Amino acid sequence: MRLLRPGTEFSSLTAEEFAASLDPLLCTQTGVLGVAVSGGPDSVALLHLADAWARQRGRALQIYTVDHGLRPEAVAEATRVGQACAMAGRPHRILRWAGAKPSSGIQAAARRARYDLMAQACRDDGVVDLLLAHHLDDQAETLLHRIDRGTGPDGLAGMARVREFDGVRLLRPLLDVPKARLLATCRSAGVEWVDDPSNRDPRFARTELRDLAPALCDAGVTPSRLGRLALAMASARAALDRFAAEWMTQHAAVLPVGVVRMDRAALVAAPSVLRRRLIDRALRAIGGNRYPLRSDGLERLLAWIEADRPEQRVRTLAGCRVEVAGDGLTILRDWRQAARPVVVAAHGRGSWDSRFEIENPTSAPVRVGVCGGEGWRRWRRTAQSSALAGAQTVAHAARLALPAVVDLDGGIGLPHLVCSAPAPSGWVGEDVRIRLRPMVPFLTNDRRPGDGVDPRPSQPCNGRQAT
Repeated sequence: MRLLRPGTEFSSLTAEEFAASLDPLLCTQTGVLGVAVSGGPDSVALLHLADAWARQRGRALQIYTVDHGLRPEAVAEATRVGQACAMAGRPHRILRWAGAKPSSGIQAAARRARYDLMAQACRDDGVVDLLLAHHLDDQAETLLHRIDRGTGPDGLAGMARVREFDGVRLLRPLLDVPKARLLATCRSAGVEWVDDPSNRDPRFARTELRDLAPALCDAGVTPSRLGRLALAMASARAALDRFAAEWMTQHAAVLPVGVVRMDRAALVAAPSVLRRRLIDRALRAIGGNRYPLRSDGLERLLAWIEADRPEQRVRTLAGCRVEVAGDGLTILRDWRQAARPVVVAAHGRGSWDSRFEIENPTSAPVRVGVCGGEGWRRWRRTAQSSALAGAQTVAHAARLALPAVVDLDGGIGLPHLVCSAPAPSGWVGEDVRIRLRPMVPFLTNDRRPGDGVDPRPSQPCNGRQAT
């Protein structure tokens, strides 16, 4: 999106300006730094700036390019990025989105696949910080798109400079930089780029927003003003997070099995903006949703929660099961909507259902997926289940949504319940460690040091310390 008046000129971004933007975002001054490069002018400018920055500091870079398999030209474009990296002496990996593609919502699916692929590659390569090339014009588009969706302060805060995603820190050092300056940086450095034709595809909402750019500019809706709005909303979000943290401490509990329990009477008595925030965040954390919920569905759920005598005891929304019983409110995962199983390699790490982090310290691979009805029946036939006889444990609906560990020989275990089991039998699955670590934290999705409080359980559910 380029909301620029004719005749506007921009200078290239200097190395000093880039360093001043990047340095405060880094969590460490050592190790390999990842860079996502698509081949467009913004990511090519990022690569040029990051390469110069890294050479000055002696830092190693790892470059990633995602080929979504949606355009035949993408293979050649990714190869050209690799050639440029080879000339600069930088390692480069092409990450391919394999498998069938959805017939609708392709941009959202591609975005999710892109982040998933890069996060996995970063974990494999030991990369903690990954640089993304989002700039001021991208931020402006994001805000306009979220205004259209009717989101609140979370959505209007736009993209965060620092965000934790599946064990990787996503850094956006160019978020205050207009795209025109990145184009000027490419021209000044003499580096080539490619333009993605999908950016002009009329099927996508962002293309329509770009077409509205001249009229918005004439009305004074510029990227810089939208950027200031994002900063203001980010401050409002941080303040709401502090209020929400205090409320959660007094009136709610987050259980390691992936369940949130709230005092319904206290929730109904809370200010409406706080009610919306608490329920939205709980649904996103438990349901594995990365983005704010649509306001209409959220409002209907809140009206049901606030009713004196709800006609139904259970409702579902955003992949979650919401239960009301007297003054209690429980939010848990709808197991039927949980993610497909994942395989975690021997001595490897992984994540499942955007909620649980997995560590497999054993010498054999394991599969982790939803327990479900069949898994529960199988587990009840194991020796471990005898410890639960007659004991009050996790509610059945929550049990079905638990992550189950299955080895290649067919053994099954539920690590969240293993602490109640008899002495370990030596089965490989008993050593697998699983933590509740939602992709979207309960109180803030912008994980800057010192921002807010995140009351998510961090100890392994089976009581074993991770190494």
